[in-house]
Amino acid sequence: MKKSSAKKIRKDLRSVAPKNNPNDLSISSDISIKKLSSPGNLLSAKSVYDSSKKGLLRPSVKRPKLKKRTSKKRTTFVTLSKKFESESNSKSSPGLNQPSSMTDNDVLNSDSNENSDCNEINISQTSLMEGDFNLIQEEKEQENILPVDEDANSLQAIYQTLDTFDFILINPQEALAFIPFQTCFYFKGRLSLTCLSGIAEMQGFKIEQNASKAFHAFSPRGYSLQCIRAVGQSKTTFNANRVCAFLKSAGLACEEHFLKEKSTENVLLILRSLNCGMVDYISRKFPINILKKEECVPQESIYWGNENRNLFSQLCNQLDTSIILRGSIFNARFYLQPDIWAEYAQELTEKFHRNEPIRVMLAGGKGVGKSTLLRFLVNQLIQECGRVLVVDFDPGQPELFPAGCVSASLVSEPLLGPNFTHLQQPLHSYFVGNADIIGCPERYVRSCRQLLYDCKIEFSLSNVPTVINTMGFTSGIGLDVTLDLIRLAQPRQLLQISSRSPRRNFPAMLEYDYVTQHPRGWLTDNSESAEKLPNYEMQAIYSSAELSEKSLEEWGFRPSELRQIGLMSYFSKMSSSSKWSLMETVPYCVSWQDLAVCICHESVPPTLTMAALNASLVALCILDNKTAASVPFYQATVGHYPKILRELPLMPCVGYGIIRGIDMAKGYIYLVSPESAERLTQVNCLVMGGIQIPESLLLDAPSSLNHDQASATKMRVPYGTHGPSTSQPACRPYRKYNPVFTLRNVV
Repeated sequence: MKKSSAKKIRKDLRSVAPKNNPNDLSISSDISIKKLSSPGNLLSAKSVYDSSKKGLLRPSVKRPKLKKRTSKKRTTFVTLSKKFESESNSKSSPGLNQPSSMTDNDVLNSDSNENSDCNEINISQTSLMEGDFNLIQEEKEQENILPVDEDANSLQAIYQTLDTFDFILINPQEALAFIPFQTCFYFKGRLSLTCLSGIAEMQGFKIEQNASKAFHAFSPRGYSLQCIRAVGQSKTTFNANRVCAFLKSAGLACEEHFLKEKSTENVLLILRSLNCGMVDYISRKFPINILKKEECVPQESIYWGNENRNLFSQLCNQLDTSIILRGSIFNARFYLQPDIWAEYAQELTEKFHRNEPIRVMLAGGKGVGKSTLLRFLVNQLIQECGRVLVVDFDPGQPELFPAGCVSASLVSEPLLGPNFTHLQQPLHSYFVGNADIIGCPERYVRSCRQLLYDCKIEFSLSNVPTVINTMGFTSGIGLDVTLDLIRLAQPRQLLQISSRSPRRNFPAMLEYDYVTQHPRGWLTDNSESAEKLPNYEMQAIYSSAELSEKSLEEWGFRPSELRQIGLMSYFSKMSSSSKWSLMETVPYCVSWQDLAVCICHESVPPTLTMAALNASLVALCILDNKTAASVPFYQATVGHYPKILRELPLMPCVGYGIIRGIDMAKGYIYLVSPESAERLTQVNCLVMGGIQIPESLLLDAPSSLNHDQASATKMRVPYGTHGPSTSQPACRPYRKYNPVFTLRNVV
């Protein structure tokens, strides 16, 4: 079959009537993006495809009006699979993969209870076999999910998932893979990628051919498994002689004409096993297999005989990564990328080249895919703009810093994995006190306002594109706080992601008129915003990353577990080997004479404050003299004890640390932190909040005792007391913060 470029396919989609042709696991969906007035007007992929089905042009993003759909009691969803057709059928639609269709009777006869979204498909014990991926219809109550059209529920496939894998083993750590253009493969684990010919793509970032550049890619459990796409040929001329020399130095002898022939139809990738302290530590200490390979060899078939299956298994074992092809049985959720994302990113880059300001705010409920879209936009903007400022207002699931803070980070490298794989030191950050702001909304908003002010006064950031991430808190206090953030951040573009479940959405679209006319937020009111807030461009899309409760239990993690993984990744910066333990780190010794401490999430008597701080996670903050003079505190009259703040002021945060021990006689605090000594010299206040130490860090024995199980059990410290069974240690109880409890204690 003659292959067509992505550009030509999109062009054909607008004019060619659809025919029954195979869909694939990796798809790009055309989800219209539009300025909307209510969730009921959201334009889905189905209406877009329906327009092309009738020979009409796809609706433009600037279209002023949108026809409202009538409500229906039954909702149609999509699940995808690949059907092998005869050569005669494939010739009927050359170069274009059209979605298959089903009648209502066919749909009702399908045996499935799975839901499929546009971007992330939840697949439980799914066999990616050489069979049919049919459209599956489920009956849902109108009150739970927004209605969509049944007769137009289709997605357009551009990239086909490979059912075979062409590769050459170079050495025990590397392999040369040949990926045909317009195809892709999924993987679970971690890889180091080098593109020798053509252009590959991952999460919106194009990997150009460059033998000297390697990219680290992560695709762990708990998130949608990532795919690597073969886009096409590069504009740079392929230097076969240089590539031959490069491969020869790695241990593989290839002829130039062989590589030239392969490069005309394939992207040439070097796949390497990736070893790093963060991966080793998380894989060793976290109870669930996150980044280790799992069995993924396709089932036996004509191609997949014993020899090919053994070679493919050897490749996965050497890379310690599961490469997932069509025909593999793999229980996972897979990443899918709507076309509208690329169109929106293209609009932003065009604005940048016209010297128009770019300040995009992402808004939406929990689990709608804000973080995934943020990574995609950042990766797209980096290639055109060089660097992007990410302002993260989500203290619960931040992207570039551990939980509990709001931060601003300057990103210049692609984000090829979930948040814990690319943590970095922010330009500015402020400790909020907890992952949940319901107990401290005023402190949260004031921290965000100060963060924006710090970014505004930096002249070097004036022309840098900005992407703003927000929380998924959409009702009550969450709505008030979001209105505050819009008025304070003054975005030029606002992209709202709406869920098909109304309970996850804001009560209305966050249009300019709604924000300016709403009486007030938590700290701001409409009179302030009417004068300062620019008339931003508001656009909305459907969520394509919603999770059902069943898929969350089988594949995903709870938010608290994701925060633990982020903290483990943060502290793994101190690791010196794969068997590194927290107890092996030499702590900093800090005198508390010029130190202030604070416990902001609980009411603790001053006499017990130091005991409560022992073995706790603390934020390393900077308290200036002006702020210190305005905050009430407790100071012991006998002995040299630290100043105990009675409330948490607004303070910059440079990172986190763990109080390893306290010497009450000498007045020393022993602190373990991955931050450098130079940065720690600025710290003069330790704050304990609602962010807890991961249990695996508390019960981590030193590597020198790991060979002796009896000794390791006795040395399961720094801080853990043992119950009747040594295999089930009893940990310190944790009580969730309750404002009523605090008030009762104060009174």
